[in-house]
Amino acid sequence: MNWAAPFYDVYCRAVGLGQGFRGQTLQVAAIRAGEAILDVGCGTGVLTRRAGEAAGPAASAVGIDPGQDMIRVAKENAQRLGSRAAFKVAAIEQLPFENARFDVVLASLMLHHLPPDLKRQGLREVYRVLKPGGRFIVADFYRPANPLWWLVAWPFLFMPTTADNFHGTLPDYFREAGFDPVQGNGRRAGILAFWTAIKPEEKTS
Repeated sequence: MNWAAPFYDVYCRAVGLGQGFRGQTLQVAAIRAGEAILDVGCGTGVLTRRAGEAAGPAASAVGIDPGQDMIRVAKENAQRLGSRAAFKVAAIEQLPFENARFDVVLASLMLHHLPPDLKRQGLREVYRVLKPGGRFIVADFYRPANPLWWLVAWPFLFMPTTADNFHGTLPDYFREAGFDPVQGNGRRAGILAFWTAIKPEEKTS
């Protein structure tokens, strides 16, 4: 997606994935003051910046993306807008952070870019860097709620990266990685879904 960096934000607004979609994602995330936030596949960093603002001045917000141009634009925008959000080049399947660092991890429309093996590896990494009780917030493509959407979406059932999404197996992947409970939190445009997946608290004897 490096090629899309210069006009990525314009494209998102044009296809209905602008401020309203990001606002709904943050509403599901229910970010609290002072929380440490990681945004995986952050693109140009719009959601990362807004999440950091929601958590307040005592919080930390970090966005990662494998695209160098995306991160370059994210850093430029953050500096221009006076945002404290930080950005670095990295991929979800190999997160450069210590165990149990974050209260919240966001994944907005990025899991459908990954084949099944990298989805599973990435989810294990997210689980690792979350604190016990931490929240993994996912917004991504899912089985269409409106049958008319299948007229457009059916080819995605046969693509290695998107088949899991459109077959409806993403929640199973979350549970396989150790998240419990996993809760659906609404739909958007009939083809997007939101989930909250919790890393269980450590058991005390």
